[in-house]
Amino acid sequence: MNLDVPSGRRKTIKFRTRNFSLEDERYWIQPSRCTSVDMSSREIINKLNEMEQEEKLFITYDVIERNPKFATVGGSIFEFINNTMRPVLKCHLSQIKDTNMLHLIASSFFKRSDLHEIWAKCEYPIFAGLLVVYVSNKMRKLFLEQHEPVIAEAFDKIQNTFDDECTALLDQCFHTSERDSRAVLDTNYHLFIHTDGCPSSEENMEVMALASAAKAKNFLSHPACQREIDFRWQPGFKLGQMAFCLFFFFPPLFFLRGRQRIKKREIKTMMVKMDHSGQMTSITYSNFMIRVYNFYTSPNAKYVIHTLFRLIYVIFYAYVLMTMTRKTMVMNELDEFLDEMAIIVWQCAYLTEMAVLVYQRGFYNWAERNTADLYRNYLVAMTMIAWSLAVIAPPTWPIRAFAIISADLFFYFSFVFATLRLMKIANVDAFFGSIVLMIKKMIPIMVKFMFVFMVFWFTYAVCHISLAGHLKSTPNITDVVWPWLIFSSGAFEIFGEADEEDKLGTVSKCSSAPLNWDVITDSSVQCWFKTSMIPVFLFCYMLVSSVLLVNLVTALLSKKYEDIDKVSHIYWKYKLYSRLIEYEEKLWIPAPLSLVFYILKSVFFFLSKIPIIGIVANVFLKVLHCFEGNNYAQDRRKNRKYEAVMNGLITNANRWTGPTDEEKKAVELVRDQMKIMEQDRKRKRLETDLIRHRFEEIMSEIENTNRFRRIRSQTFHA
Repeated sequence: MNLDVPSGRRKTIKFRTRNFSLEDERYWIQPSRCTSVDMSSREIINKLNEMEQEEKLFITYDVIERNPKFATVGGSIFEFINNTMRPVLKCHLSQIKDTNMLHLIASSFFKRSDLHEIWAKCEYPIFAGLLVVYVSNKMRKLFLEQHEPVIAEAFDKIQNTFDDECTALLDQCFHTSERDSRAVLDTNYHLFIHTDGCPSSEENMEVMALASAAKAKNFLSHPACQREIDFRWQPGFKLGQMAFCLFFFFPPLFFLRGRQRIKKREIKTMMVKMDHSGQMTSITYSNFMIRVYNFYTSPNAKYVIHTLFRLIYVIFYAYVLMTMTRKTMVMNELDEFLDEMAIIVWQCAYLTEMAVLVYQRGFYNWAERNTADLYRNYLVAMTMIAWSLAVIAPPTWPIRAFAIISADLFFYFSFVFATLRLMKIANVDAFFGSIVLMIKKMIPIMVKFMFVFMVFWFTYAVCHISLAGHLKSTPNITDVVWPWLIFSSGAFEIFGEADEEDKLGTVSKCSSAPLNWDVITDSSVQCWFKTSMIPVFLFCYMLVSSVLLVNLVTALLSKKYEDIDKVSHIYWKYKLYSRLIEYEEKLWIPAPLSLVFYILKSVFFFLSKIPIIGIVANVFLKVLHCFEGNNYAQDRRKNRKYEAVMNGLITNANRWTGPTDEEKKAVELVRDQMKIMEQDRKRKRLETDLIRHRFEEIMSEIENTNRFRRIRSQTFHA
C-alpha cells in the first residue's frame, strides 16, 4: 500500500487496503497488524469499527490523520480517542477498569442516542458524565474548525445535556448531605478507575478539575462547588474582600474585632507534623491561631500580595513614561534611562515565571489557561529585542533608528496592556467580574467589524487625499508621511467630527470662488470639480460610517450584551475555579522579587550536586520550596495519608496508596443517588408513555365516533 501523498497536500487516511472497499466486511473486522495491541484494545477497536460503520463520522468528515500502525479505521480512531482523553485519564484506554465507562467514552465520540442508558450502568457516574461533557466539548470545537455547524450543534446539545445531568446528580448529593457532597468533589477518581498496577493511579485530579477542563459551567456554578471554592479561597474566617484586605494589612483587627464576632469556617485539613522517630503527631496550637494561620496562607492572601505589586508596577511604569526625556540610546550613557531598565528587569521576571511554568506544564496547557499573560510576554519579548538592538547597534546603522522607534512603541503597548490587565483584579467581585466578561466577549466583535470600517475608511482617505492635493503639497515627502495622511483622513469623521476645510471643499492651489461661466479654462473646471466633490464625498462617508456602520455595530453589541447578561453570573462563577487554581499554584513571591528567587534556586540546585556544600544547599532549597505554590489535590491526598496514620489504620504513610473510607463513601453516595435519578427518569418516561398512549386512544375514539356520525349522516341523506 502506497501511503505517500504529493507535497503541499495534507496527509489524510487511506482506509482502502489491497482490494477492500468500505462496504467490504473484511475491511471492518480485519485485526490490527501491530503485534503490540493487546486483546482488550482489539475489542475496543472492533467496537469502534462497528460504530464507524453505522455512523460514518470520521471517514466522511476526515477528522483524523493517517496512522500506519493500524490496518483498520477503528485502530486510527482508537489512537485518536487515546490522545484526546490522555490529559484527563492519564492512561491508555485499555487500562480503564469499567467497561461501561469505555463504552460511554466511545459512544460519546459518535454522539450516539443511547448515552443515557450506558451512563446509568457506569460504576462512577459523576466522573463518567463529566467525561462525556469533556468529549463533547472537544468534538464540538473540532467540527467547528471543520466548518460543520450542524454536527457541532449536536455535540453542543450533548455537552449541555450531560452538564445539566451531572449538575442534577450533584444537587441530589448536596441535598442529601452537604458534608458528603464536599467529599464527592474532593474524590480522586484515579484511585478507582484504573486497573491494578496502573501507574496512573498515582495521579491526582479532583472532580472540579475535570469539570473545568470539560467547560462544565453549570456544574461549577452549583452551590456545592461554589462553597468548596470559597472555602479554599479564604479558609479560617469568612470575610468580604475589602474586609479581608483590612485584616490582612492590620492584624490587630483580629483582636480588636473579637474572636467571637468574626464568622468562622471549619478547619478541613488536619495540621500534623512528623517527629524525629517518624511518628505523626498533631500540632497543639489553639483553634484561633490555626485560623489566623490559614487566613495568611490562603490563596486570597496570595492574591492580595500579587495585586499590590501589580499596582506598584503600573504606577511606577506610568511614572517612568511621564518622566522619560531621552531621545536616543547610547551604550556609554545607560545611566540616563536606568528607570526604563528597572521596568525591563521587572518584565524579565514575568518572562522567567512563564518559562518555569511552561517547563512544568507544557506550553499549550499553560497558554490555554493564561492567554492574556502569553500576549503580555510577547510584547515584553519584542520590547527587549528592540531595546537590545537599539543599544548594541552602531549609530551608523539605519536599523538602529527603527529599533529605537520599535522599542518605544512596544514599551507604550506594554504599558497599555499592563493597565488593561488591572481589570483582572475586578474579577473578584460579581458585578465587576460580569462587566469584564462582557467587555471580553465584545472585543472580538469590534475587532472583526473594524475591517468593515477600514474598507470605507481607506476608500474615502484615498479619494480625499487625491482631491485635496495634500500629498503633492507636502514638502520633502517620504514613505512615512502618506500612511499618516491616510489615517488622519477619515479617522475622526467616523465620530461626526468633520474638518471645516473639507466642508468648504478647500483644495490646495485652487480658489474657493464659484465657477465663472464666462471664462472657462481647464484649471478652473478641475478646481470646481474638486472643490465640489470633497463635500459630497465627506457627506457620503459620514452618512455610511456615522449613521449606518456605527448603528449597526451598536446593535450587534447590544444583542451580544443581552445574550451574555443572561449567563454572565454562571460564567463568572465558572471562572472562579480557574482563579482559585491559578493562585493556589502561584509563587508566593511576586515579580520582580521572583527573579531573585529563581536565580537563588538555580544556584543552590547546582551547589547541591557538590558533596560537602550540597548539604547546606539542600537546606536552602527546602526553605525556598516553602515559597512555591501547592497543588490542592496532592496536598489533600497527603493529608489523608496522615489522617490514616493518626487513626491507626496504617503505620507508614508511604505504604498507603488506596482510597480512604471517606472517598469510598462518597462514591457509594453518588451511585445511590444515580440509582434514584434513574428510577425517577424511568418513572417519568413510563408516565409519558402512558399519557401518550392514552392520548392516542382518545384520538382514535374521537376519530371513530366522527366516522360513525359521518356514515350515519350519509345513510340518512341517501
